[in-house]
Amino acid sequence: MQKFEKADTVFDFSDFIGTTYEGAVDRVTSIFTYNEAMKDYLHQYKFLQDVALANVFAGELKAIPMHGIVVPIPMHPEKLKERTFSQVEELLNHADIAFQNLLTKVNSSEQGKKSKKERLEAETLFELIHEVEPTHYILFDDIYTTGATVHQAAKLLEDAGATSVEAITLIKG
Repeated sequence: MQKFEKADTVFDFSDFIGTTYEGAVDRVTSIFTYNEAMKDYLHQYKFLQDVALANVFAGELKAIPMHGIVVPIPMHPEKLKERTFSQVEELLNHADIAFQNLLTKVNSSEQGKKSKKERLEAETLFELIHEVEPTHYILFDDIYTTGATVHQAAKLLEDAGATSVEAITLIKG
């Protein structure tokens, strides 16, 4: 844990001004920053399928107040088959955080291989698979890089009736 660095709390949403996603996310909280130690951890966890590493951050995640319905950012079904587990859901499971799967990923393109501009202009990534209540939702993802994924999911929830949406991520990229 000493090799992981805490993330700063400042998020720049200026790229979303004037887009359909402006104002979709009320707040984003990330616990750690993306440094070399985190890069190594993520590679081992996600790509080498070391699911036991979900325990590493259970205590950190439990310590964050999550007042609302937690919604994990889903993987595309093809990617889930390839990786064998949802890294986002496993982080929540190991931290004993209840969640609801309200979204499905319908676009299989990898966001990590796109530029920020391409991510902001990307076609719809998600569809709703359940009703949305008029309440507060907390999107949870492993990493926040450009914010496009979180903002797209938040916009979908708000358009369906969510009163507010925030996001919590393990890592700020």
